[in-house]
Amino acid sequence: MKYAFRTAAGALLAAGVLSTGTAWGQAAPAPALAPAPAPAATAAPASTATEASRREARALGEKLGWEAQVRGIINSVRTAVIVNLAQANQKTPQDMIGVVDDLLMPDFVGEAGSLTETIIETWAGAFTADELRNLRSFYNTPLGDKLLRTIPQLNVQINKAGQVWTQRVYQATQQKHADEFTRRGLKFAQ
Repeated sequence: MKYAFRTAAGALLAAGVLSTGTAWGQAAPAPALAPAPAPAATAAPASTATEASRREARALGEKLGWEAQVRGIINSVRTAVIVNLAQANQKTPQDMIGVVDDLLMPDFVGEAGSLTETIIETWAGAFTADELRNLRSFYNTPLGDKLLRTIPQLNVQINKAGQVWTQRVYQATQQKHADEFTRRGLKFAQ
């Protein structure tokens, strides 16, 4: 993955896109890792998931590739940790790869199943077993299959359009607010 951006606009787009959870974030700089939030004092609401909805959610997840998505999340975390540790330790990312791969990644890989189960539980609680079965049936149709095959291509096209849009708007706003930035003693990131 590449983390250099030609302009600050590209970095702004990447940061915004990364937060959307779409495939856009593939070329984004590694996000800062925030400390885990403190556990809530109140118990989580009871799940409305049933064994039938969990079974259907698992089947849908196989069709939609949730395990591959979890692997993608783990790879994104790996990259973020490498970059953040490199910055924190004034090293290059290359210096931190072995440390991250040897010490930290086995824990993330070992816990991958729990993230998959969280996804399943979330879907199983949001949809009934019948709804999940109907979704799976849809994705097994030619149109559903086409949708699954087309989404990655659409995300690439949307990403390109978003980069062009961000560049245009950022350049326009730089020109519009240049005097005010100068008055405040500020500079735009290039």
